[in-house]
Amino acid sequence: MKKIVLTLTIATAIASAGFMSNMSFAYGRDSGKIDKNFVRDSKQEIVKDMKNGKIYSDIIASSKMTYSKAVEYCNTMSHLGFSDWKLPNKEELKAIMELGRRDLNVKHAFQNIQEGIYWSSTKDRHDEAWYVDFDLGRYNTASYDHNYYALCVRQGEEHSKSPEAPQKESK
Repeated sequence: MKKIVLTLTIATAIASAGFMSNMSFAYGRDSGKIDKNFVRDSKQEIVKDMKNGKIYSDIIASSKMTYSKAVEYCNTMSHLGFSDWKLPNKEELKAIMELGRRDLNVKHAFQNIQEGIYWSSTKDRHDEAWYVDFDLGRYNTASYDHNYYALCVRQGEEHSKSPEAPQKESK
């Protein structure tokens, strides 16, 4: 009986090892969860949301900062000749997060988002704002004096222009 149990245990271990060697738990390898709506331009260090035209800066965050410094950082950012950057609201940040991941919870197009917490521009109470935690895949509120990262966003050109009025045909 002991030989049968031992043989079955070894056979199961060998079969499992072969099965597990084909699996990958590393971030970015499970192509079934890649969101093709986010496209990175490595030269310009931006990620574009193809669904709504929003453009996220994907530059390495220099340091953590308070809420007011994060708002100021984005409002004064001049990247690629544009000065209309802003701190994203809670929904804009949640849109780039995948809650079901084991590792870094950001969609694959982003390369420079740090594991950790990022401010949103959405205020909750008089002294709190919403944040998104890309390390743990959650969002909550925190006091303005906490130090978190900032990610900036702007509306893309094709979505920020109003459509032109149709021209009348001349006869």
